[in-house]
Amino acid sequence: MQRKYNYIYSQLVKEDADLIGHIAYSLYKKQKIEYIQKQQTSGKDLTDEELVPFNDFSSSESSIDSYKIKAEIIIQGFIENVLDETFDDMEKQAVSRQSEILKTIVDPLKPSYLKDLGIGVLSAFIFALLVIVLAFYIQNKDTSFNITVETPKTVTAPAK
Repeated sequence: MQRKYNYIYSQLVKEDADLIGHIAYSLYKKQKIEYIQKQQTSGKDLTDEELVPFNDFSSSESSIDSYKIKAEIIIQGFIENVLDETFDDMEKQAVSRQSEILKTIVDPLKPSYLKDLGIGVLSAFIFALLVIVLAFYIQNKDTSFNITVETPKTVTAPAK
């Protein structure tokens, strides 16, 4: 007796690159295996003739459409996951890169500890000097200072 084949593969897969068709066919195969296993757990080994109703049902237009829709949903979920992961990776890279750029910009602008200490000591010295000058001025503002400049006397040597 010649085997009767189900040509559902050609109904689901239109070309080698038809990813949706290949996934739909794997969904069909999964459903067929589950059906056969369920029959076997009942103690029934199916013959090719007993698989005809399953093959007829799975080859119907509504079943073909159902396999394709489920395949599209699987692919859509896969693409969404890949895009989410790619977006997360890109976001992490952008934040990391932004942090690096900001660090290279800000680091030269941040004064060092020793430089701050030197500036503080210098400003304290200048402030103390100004306070001393101001105190000296206030204390001696009524005192007048006479500065006399003497011209040096020239000594002439006796003529010989």
